[in-house]
Amino acid sequence: MAKVIREKKMAVSQEALFKTITEFEKYPDFLKEVVGAKVVGKRTPEKIRVQFEIEIVRKFIYILEFSIVSKNEITWKLIESDFFKQNEGRWILNSNGTHETAVHYELEVGVVFLIPSWISNKFLIALNRERENSLRPKQEIKETVWQMNQNQI
Repeated sequence: MAKVIREKKMAVSQEALFKTITEFEKYPDFLKEVVGAKVVGKRTPEKIRVQFEIEIVRKFIYILEFSIVSKNEITWKLIESDFFKQNEGRWILNSNGTHETAVHYELEVGVVFLIPSWISNKFLIALNRERENSLRPKQEIKETVWQMNQNQI
């Protein structure tokens, strides 16, 4: 299993970043490995289950349950998958002013088949870099969140 923990200050409002992160069904619009995303089951203000379809060599489907802990914390955990045996993490967003947010991001994943840890770590770095880079609100397109991945694992 591989784990990433990143902290970064972003020149974007907490509200805009929160909105971008929680628009789960739009992930295929800006995450190239995500080819499908749909809400499954009952959606509540605190919990939502999302089925993702990703294409990495072949297509894989998995369901994550997101918990909206507060307007500044989102957590998730794996519910079902044919690819991951673990996929959990969280975003913590703290406003440092009108247009600055301190971001804390954690992701821990493991896959169902055996691969060397150095390969899974490289895979996680690439996946995480793409995800963090793509989750930026449009007004902050020049901000490179993936820099959080420098000095990775």
